[in-house]
Amino acid sequence: MMPIPSPPQMPYPMPPPPLAPPAPPAAPVQKRRAGTTAGLRTVARAMGWLAVTALVAFSGMIILTWDHQTDARSASLRVASIEAPATKALSLNAGPASPQDALEGAADSPESPQNTPVPAADESAAHAAGPRLPALPSPVLELPAMREWPRSIALKGTPEVRVVSEDPQKDEFIYHTEHFEFCCDAPVGPDAVRHFARVFEATWMLNCQLPLDLRPAPETMRKWFRACILSTDESYAATGAPAGSSGYYSRADKTIYVPISSLGMKLVGQKRVMLDQSVESNDTLIHEITHQMMGRWLPRLPIWFAEGAAEYNGITDFVHGRFFLSGMESRLKNHLRASGGQSAGSAIRFTMLRLPELLAMDHRTWASGLSGVAGKENYASALLLTYFLYHLDRDRNAAGIIAWLRDIEKGRPHEQAFKEHILAGRNLLQFEAQFIHAWRQTGIELQFVRRGGAEFQL
Repeated sequence: MMPIPSPPQMPYPMPPPPLAPPAPPAAPVQKRRAGTTAGLRTVARAMGWLAVTALVAFSGMIILTWDHQTDARSASLRVASIEAPATKALSLNAGPASPQDALEGAADSPESPQNTPVPAADESAAHAAGPRLPALPSPVLELPAMREWPRSIALKGTPEVRVVSEDPQKDEFIYHTEHFEFCCDAPVGPDAVRHFARVFEATWMLNCQLPLDLRPAPETMRKWFRACILSTDESYAATGAPAGSSGYYSRADKTIYVPISSLGMKLVGQKRVMLDQSVESNDTLIHEITHQMMGRWLPRLPIWFAEGAAEYNGITDFVHGRFFLSGMESRLKNHLRASGGQSAGSAIRFTMLRLPELLAMDHRTWASGLSGVAGKENYASALLLTYFLYHLDRDRNAAGIIAWLRDIEKGRPHEQAFKEHILAGRNLLQFEAQFIHAWRQTGIELQFVRRGGAEFQL
């Protein structure tokens, strides 16, 4: 039997090569990418909203700031439109050269009293009040007035002095303190200027801080008050100084003229300045500086108050940069004795000008009677009336004269303001009787002289 051949041996097949790991399914990859994109979009949207919010807030701030600045500019323009006519009127700070220019400037302004319509109901009151002047401009308030009458006012320290120029060839030496420019014809030097500058700077402070609220301001187009210091009495007299005076304020050129001999100094050798201890009193200098401090007021004020206020400051006790205003009654009595007052027991008997004539006196009449007995009576009479209104009238708080000044500041003539705020319902006889009684209580007996001049009319 034939053997059955076995089937041919086939080589054992090789296992197939291992397959590479399958690639991640496409779907999951697409989901991650989509998730990432969505996250980025969310962040982008959030950042976008934040940016929009910040932009809106910033825009709001800009709008608010613009509105605020617009309001501020509008307010400034309103203030300027109101104050501009006043600034042009009789101002020694920034005004015209003459009262006529001031009145014309105010007449051209829409804010002037002449161009302001008056309601029909107020026409009679406006007519009774009479014509008004342009309001006095208000200088920048550097040092506010006190609410009550002070007992003393003092400088802090010694005034700083700056040398502006020293030109021996021109005999021109200029020095500055905080509020004054001193023009000298000799090399005074900073040390000597410090010596007398205390009087000037302290008098500026006194006029600032008294409750009268005068707000002293330098003259037209000037940053400093100007004082001209003359090295000899001859050069002082050559300026047109009143005979026998020790200093004067010129309204024409807005300058105080003072001989160096009145400042506690003397000239020796080749224009060398030395202190002169024989000069003890500064009353005349303080009087004249006060006129300068009241410069912008002077065209509006009656002569009795312009001189009475200066006399009051002049008799105030001044020591080393400090004014002592307590004890003024005693200094007033000493001043009256020196002016011709006579002792009558414990009282002082003094003769003064009748109040109706004093109230009506003009500048020309005053200037014509400066010498002799009449001149002393005029100054003392003005001082007595001013002192009375400061310290003795009614509630003894100067309320009447302060209200009088505020009305003058607004443009009301001083005669009309006097009737309303000082007489305040009294006639002249009643006012004079109260005046005499108040002084008698302080130990001053007044007798009145009649000169036949014009009298104050109610």
